[in-house]
Amino acid sequence: MSVMNDGDPVSMRGVLLRGAGDAVLTEVPVPQPGPGEIVLRVDAALTCGTDAKVFHRGYHARMLKAPCLFGHEYSGTVHTVGEGVTAFAPGDGVVGANSSPCGACGYCERGRPALCDELQFVNGAFAEYMLLPERLVRTNLYARPKGLDPVHAAATEPIACVLKGVDIADPCVDEQIAVIGSGPIALVFVAELCARGVPPVVFARSEEGAENARALGARTVIRADSILDALDDVLATTPGGLGFDLVVEAAGAQETTQIAPELCRKGGRLMLFGGCSAAAAVTWRPALLHYDEISVLSSFHHTPQHIERALAAIASGRIPVAPLLESAVGLDDVPAALEAMVSRELRGKVPVLPGKVQPPKNREP
Repeated sequence: MSVMNDGDPVSMRGVLLRGAGDAVLTEVPVPQPGPGEIVLRVDAALTCGTDAKVFHRGYHARMLKAPCLFGHEYSGTVHTVGEGVTAFAPGDGVVGANSSPCGACGYCERGRPALCDELQFVNGAFAEYMLLPERLVRTNLYARPKGLDPVHAAATEPIACVLKGVDIADPCVDEQIAVIGSGPIALVFVAELCARGVPPVVFARSEEGAENARALGARTVIRADSILDALDDVLATTPGGLGFDLVVEAAGAQETTQIAPELCRKGGRLMLFGGCSAAAAVTWRPALLHYDEISVLSSFHHTPQHIERALAAIASGRIPVAPLLESAVGLDDVPAALEAMVSRELRGKVPVLPGKVQPPKNREP
């Protein structure tokens, strides 16, 4: 990072996505805020499965287009504000969403802002500074509670997505609930369902994920390499082996999505949350859905209301963030961390600390 004589930075380091599997640390000018905008000093960012997919594929159909800085789960401190900004001032700790709805399209008017026709996405959190556009500053930026760890605060966006999914699934006390998966998103489902008094049965592929699910309060954890191998064991956790009132597919895999309806009891609900690849396809039996009256639900993204609720849930400890996290890295190691996520060597969220100093590599004695 280069600075002027008065100490104000003129350039910064950031991770640039150039294409599929190609991300490099580069130096770019520090952005300047326009009217209504804010430039944030990034205190902490988190990687997520979407970042790994974007890195692997080199693009995201809606969120970004390479070449660009990327990363979208963040917490920071206001560095500079543009003309007209009065709700925030330099030095304020804040947490922002990665998007803001327009508030005026048909979906927004019908109370479904996650489907906004003009949803404006924000990226660039894997950097020392990032620019927040006017609409986001106005509609989806929040004060960070005093004393809240910026790393934990950066988990607000994915937790908001889960809270929205749980609201749509509408679990009731005494229902039998299953969560398929034990990655960070699945674990947030476990934590929130337990907080609502309906601890789920969890199917986990990894032992680490299984241990985390148990620690968060899962009723039962079934670990196996394939859900096909564990189907009878999972069903056996329900009364009479009749199945679940609610099944949450949070693994985002074709295999688990294919089998998920088989876990539902008559009148059950299936929540598709994991997000399979665009090429994935399943072949459900319509007769099963029809005659057993199984409802298929889904949830995408979040809303400003859920961002606020997620931040409050983190600050209060209702949803613990620590079980979701891997070891922290600096900006230098973001590409390697994303490669490790793609190869499944890392399964949790990697905290990215822009100020973290990296030791020299391959230095001769």
